[in-house]
Amino acid sequence: MAHQKRLRRGFSLIELLVVIGIIAILLGLLFPALSNAWAHARLVNCQSNMRQVGQALIMYANDNNGWLIPVDADDTAEGGVRGFGTLWDPKDRWPARVFKVKGPPVETKDPKDYTPQVMICPADLDAAMAHTYALNNPPAAHGCKMGSSDFAGLRASEVVLAAEKRTFENDYYLEPENGDLDKALDRTRHGIKRGSNYLFFDGHVSRAFVSEVRRGINPWTNGEDVPGSDTP
Repeated sequence: MAHQKRLRRGFSLIELLVVIGIIAILLGLLFPALSNAWAHARLVNCQSNMRQVGQALIMYANDNNGWLIPVDADDTAEGGVRGFGTLWDPKDRWPARVFKVKGPPVETKDPKDYTPQVMICPADLDAAMAHTYALNNPPAAHGCKMGSSDFAGLRASEVVLAAEKRTFENDYYLEPENGDLDKALDRTRHGIKRGSNYLFFDGHVSRAFVSEVRRGINPWTNGEDVPGSDTP
C-alpha cells in the first residue's frame, strides 16, 4: 500500500504578521518595566556611592578639625573660607584630598586621574570633571563642622551636605549665595517623578525634590536663594 505524502503547510503571511504583532505588543509591555527597573537600580547605586562619599568625608573631618566640607582659609571668600575646586590643580581638589588619591607617577591635569569612580552616579554618563557629587557651600561658609547643631533652626538630618550636579557643569561646590545654583544643581537626575539624591549632614542619603530640600540647602536664607520648584 503506497504511503501518501503529507503536505507540510507553512505559515501564511497573515499568520506571520499576527505573531510579529503579538511579539511587538509583549515587548512594548516589557520595556517600560525593564526601563523602570534599570532606573531604580541606578538610583540605588547612586545612593550607595553617596553614602561612601559621606563616610570618606567623616574620615576627612576626623583628621581636619571637624571640617566635613574641605575648605581653605580665604578672607576674600564668603565666610572667610574657599573650597578646593577648579581654582586648584586636580591633585589638590577635594575628591583627591578626601579619598587620598595619589594619582599617576607623573602629575597630570586630568581630573579622572585624581577622582575615584565612586564620585560618579551610574546615571551620569559623561560627568564633567569626572564627578557627579558637589558639596554644599553654605554650611562651610557658616563654619559648620562635624557635630555642629547650629543650622538656623534645622536639624543636621535636614541640612544638605552634598548633591548631584548637572552632567556638563564643572562645579565642585554648590554656591547659592553666588547665584549659580540654578544652572549647577541637577534637580531630576533620576527622573521627573524621582528627583535626585542628596547627602545630609548626619550622613544619611535620600531621594528628594529640590522643593523639599531647598531650605536645607541654605538654612540661613530660608532657601530663598534656591530658585524654582521641580515637584511634578
